[in-house]
Amino acid sequence: MTHRLQGWRDVLRRYVDVFTSAWSLRKQLDAPHRTADERAFLPAHLELTETPASPTARWSMRIIIALFCTALLWACLGQLDIVAVAPGKTVVDSRTKVVQTAETAVVRRILVRDGQTVKRGQLLIELDATATGAEFVQAGGALVNARLAVLRQSALARAIVDGRPPRLDPAPDLDAERIATEQQLVVSQYDAFQAHRHHLQASIAQRQAELRTTQEAIGPLEESARIAKVRADDYGRLVEGKYVGRHEYLLREQERIAAESQLATQRNRLQEIGSALGAAQEERRMLLTETRRQALDAVREASEQAGQLAQDVAKTERRDEQMALRAPVDGTVQQLAVHTVGGVVTPAQPLLVVVPVEEALEVEATVLNKDIGFLRPGQPVTVKIESFPYT
Repeated sequence: MTHRLQGWRDVLRRYVDVFTSAWSLRKQLDAPHRTADERAFLPAHLELTETPASPTARWSMRIIIALFCTALLWACLGQLDIVAVAPGKTVVDSRTKVVQTAETAVVRRILVRDGQTVKRGQLLIELDATATGAEFVQAGGALVNARLAVLRQSALARAIVDGRPPRLDPAPDLDAERIATEQQLVVSQYDAFQAHRHHLQASIAQRQAELRTTQEAIGPLEESARIAKVRADDYGRLVEGKYVGRHEYLLREQERIAAESQLATQRNRLQEIGSALGAAQEERRMLLTETRRQALDAVREASEQAGQLAQDVAKTERRDEQMALRAPVDGTVQQLAVHTVGGVVTPAQPLLVVVPVEEALEVEATVLNKDIGFLRPGQPVTVKIESFPYT
């Protein structure tokens, strides 16, 4: 391998030496320089060989090659600007705010005009809120009644369980006069319950007294019936021995039957009184249970009604607030669409727009599909603002 490389180096060195020698002798090998007049007197073939070639073709070739290289280099490294025109519009960064109405209403007051500067929350247009105000008052009154019913029935249920006079829970947000009225009402309900309960209690006490009296009367009647039976049996044996008359025996038998009848009557009465006492006690228990159940059911229904009415109040309050159209942001009023007090506006009708102040402008441009491939994020753009189409 080393000999082969050495051979190649020797060959290259020889060629370099030959080229160097030829290059150093190039001027000696050229023909002597002659002027055009001198070449004109030479023979024709010598004149042709002595006359140098015209440099025009050589320079033309050099220029063409230079132009080709320049074009090739520009094609590789040069950049061609492609202009993509995209029409659009300027908008503020936060968009214009359109003010609309939520429902059909009558215009009561118009407080702004086109071009007027407004602050956020400033009243722009006031609509007639008579209907919504009445609904709000009605819903609010119904909500108060429902809350008072909850307080009243809750107090009644607690009073039934505790056995003490009812007292409403404090409610600072409710009218004190209404609270006092409800307190009187729940006390009257509790008094009616207590009156019924006392009536049942008195009936139970009466039945218990009758039961004790009947029980006390049964003992002597049982003894009388036993004695009457023994006497009748004795008279029966005497009649068989013909020691007494049959009439005497029948009298004693009649006494026995009467005594046993009275005893049976009192025993039946004892059962009736026991049944009546049980019914009265059950009625008292049912009075407590049913009254408390009714109170708790009333609390539940009133609570549900209060929850629904609270939502209705919130809705009507929101509707009432929507009757006063206010500026959503600081800005300038534009495109005011209503100018007549007493005019009717429809739901979702744009009444005006508010252009925010001190907001950056953005350009929304629509690029054609054929140009979308030439766009890249971060490319510089030229924006032309026009009032009329330009050429």
